[in-house]
Amino acid sequence: MKRYRWCIYLLFLGLSACTAGFEEINTDPRRTDSVPPGDQLTAAAYFISGGREMGYPNLYLFQPMVQYVSGAPGMRAGGKYILNEFYNNCMWDNLYGKSVKQLADLLVRQKDNTEMVNYRAAARVLKVYVFSLLTDTYGDIPYFGAGQAWYGKNYTPAYDRQEAIYLDFFKELREAVMQFDATKAPIDNDILYSGNIGKWKRLAGSLWLRLAMRLTKVNPVIAREQVQAAYTSGVMQESQDNFRMLHDDYAYPDLRGNGYAQALLEDNVYQWAKGCQTFVAYLKAARDPRLPIFFANQDADGNDITTVTNYLAIAPGSYYWDDEQSYTSPSGVVVPAANKYCLLNQPFRHLSTPFLHLGYAEVCFLLAEAAARGWVPDVANHRYQEGIRAAIDQLKLYPEIPYISEAAINAFVNAHSLTPGKEIEQINLQKWVALFPNGFEAYANQRRSGYPVLEAITDNGTESETNGVVPRRLFYPAMEAFSNTKHYQEALDRMGGTDDWLHPVWWDR
Repeated sequence: MKRYRWCIYLLFLGLSACTAGFEEINTDPRRTDSVPPGDQLTAAAYFISGGREMGYPNLYLFQPMVQYVSGAPGMRAGGKYILNEFYNNCMWDNLYGKSVKQLADLLVRQKDNTEMVNYRAAARVLKVYVFSLLTDTYGDIPYFGAGQAWYGKNYTPAYDRQEAIYLDFFKELREAVMQFDATKAPIDNDILYSGNIGKWKRLAGSLWLRLAMRLTKVNPVIAREQVQAAYTSGVMQESQDNFRMLHDDYAYPDLRGNGYAQALLEDNVYQWAKGCQTFVAYLKAARDPRLPIFFANQDADGNDITTVTNYLAIAPGSYYWDDEQSYTSPSGVVVPAANKYCLLNQPFRHLSTPFLHLGYAEVCFLLAEAAARGWVPDVANHRYQEGIRAAIDQLKLYPEIPYISEAAINAFVNAHSLTPGKEIEQINLQKWVALFPNGFEAYANQRRSGYPVLEAITDNGTESETNGVVPRRLFYPAMEAFSNTKHYQEALDRMGGTDDWLHPVWWDR
């Protein structure tokens, strides 16, 4: 794919997906001053959702934690709360070792180049997004000194408090919005927005809005102040503003393939990724037209038997083999136990499926909640219904998605209006649906808002390491205890002395 200059940015990442120019692959990137900044932006973006390393935590940790899916053996980590070191460390290793490294290098290389202000501004926005994934997952993390091993000789950066990190997020996004300059060099090789500076600015404002709303529990005063600042700066106005990563039909380890799909396809895991009853029951109760898009029932030959089983879903925490009883339909049709639960529909395991990191639908729900709180001059119900419509519309991103008629969409939207006193719950439940399959953000928003209210897990064999209590964060990688001992221990001391995944992150208190 020429537009991604695939081999160029792999030269300095040392990956094996592209073998052209092998000698250059093993060349230290710091010895050249000609790394195109657009390629570094592309590389940093690709690592967020390309390759199984980022597909694993989504599929096996966060989606089961918010009770989207259950059933597959690997989902014991997020469905039963059992530590899996590999899945636990994937985000840390991938984002620090790859995305952060690219963005930090770009910002240093271009810091004095007045023509490259748009690259620097875009890198700042993307850097905030990457670090938000990390801090929302792990809590206090290396931030201010991260990515400075070469330029700053800082090999053991301090673990900064999440509160300080968030305040810097707001500063970085505010300054990035102001820094974008249409009179300067456009962003070349831009996989996200094709160099459209206006869309980058709206992404910055929308990310600002998302992060500001994180603080509704811990500091509503700052939350309101930052929500209003983000709103004023400008946020997404339509689905064309969506922050989505385009992917192509490439299997692991090629980053061009969707990492979530790659994880589903590994060992045919998609056969055991069943719809969780918490999610499916909510969709069924609402007569949501997205239910048949998300899930289907199939027999052993792959034939659709949804009319027989009616989206029978699996209990949260269960393995697909836990219930060995066959299902008998009201009409007397018997379905073997192995085929009775609904499973993820085919479009979600296509390698060419885009990954939506932050979309217009989510922005509508954020604004609906802000309006319900009286923080922005908007109409909460209008934004709520627009969010539902946009959430259905965004499914067009996926290949082979079944058509939902405009009449069905209108009927569903019109049937959903906010009820006084229940606005926050209704908005965040619909956001939960809209975020699927983005488990990263769904997990963060569930901790922040409390919705959905999660069902007690089924724990046959009493395997859960938390007695069924949902983790509030992930553990730090164990190697940090040896490679960054002093600062690692400082972070643990702030949690009472031990690395505790039941200890909430700062904004979750």
